[in-house]
Amino acid sequence: MSFGFGGWPAPAARDTAGDEPFQDLISSLKGLYSSREYSDLVISCGRKEYHVHRAIVCTQSDFFSTACRAGLKETQEGKVDLPDDDPRLVHIMVHYLYHFDYDIQLQYKRSHSDGLGTDGDGTDVSEPIVDILVTHAKVYALAEKYMIRGLKAVALRQFKAAATVSLDINDFLQATWEVYTSTIDNDRGLRDVVVETLFKNSQWLDKEEVRDVVKGLGALTYDLIIYLRQHGRF
Repeated sequence: MSFGFGGWPAPAARDTAGDEPFQDLISSLKGLYSSREYSDLVISCGRKEYHVHRAIVCTQSDFFSTACRAGLKETQEGKVDLPDDDPRLVHIMVHYLYHFDYDIQLQYKRSHSDGLGTDGDGTDVSEPIVDILVTHAKVYALAEKYMIRGLKAVALRQFKAAATVSLDINDFLQATWEVYTSTIDNDRGLRDVVVETLFKNSQWLDKEEVRDVVKGLGALTYDLIIYLRQHGRF
């Protein structure tokens, strides 16, 4: 189960039928996403500035909560810059904080300039994303970095779903490399999905490009051996 604002289950993990108060809360948050009203913090990345609300951001992100409580210069000035992150991923992160979900295809059909974000110089966050599986893996890593448990759970759910339908092997290999280079060994979420997918598509191991990735990622080789052993393959 994924969790959103104040520890409430995110909509995708909760039956909201007839739950009018909860729906009202979601509608209110979506309204704040499209407005600067009551904003008391700016998150900037690339060409975008997001006029957000500490009560929403800090209750979901331990990173931002700690930064604001510590009274860092940036938070005292009301602006936090994230220069080292991909603007498109930050865009997804901010969207999640107000919607408890994200849709990559929908995100990049339109610009966010009429909402919390304002234009500046840098990467256009409305640029289409082709490698869906890779993007989910990167969102997962970003959620870990900024300690947003709900976003991490949603990214894992979407990664699983994307790994089971119309899977492009090149996208999968890029995602596999991303997963094993951006997560620690005991973070099993995405890694288990990668191993299970390879197990279910064992014919891929006949392809040289797949073997190259497996050889290049020692942790993946180990995980595959353990998985095969646990499933009685040897």
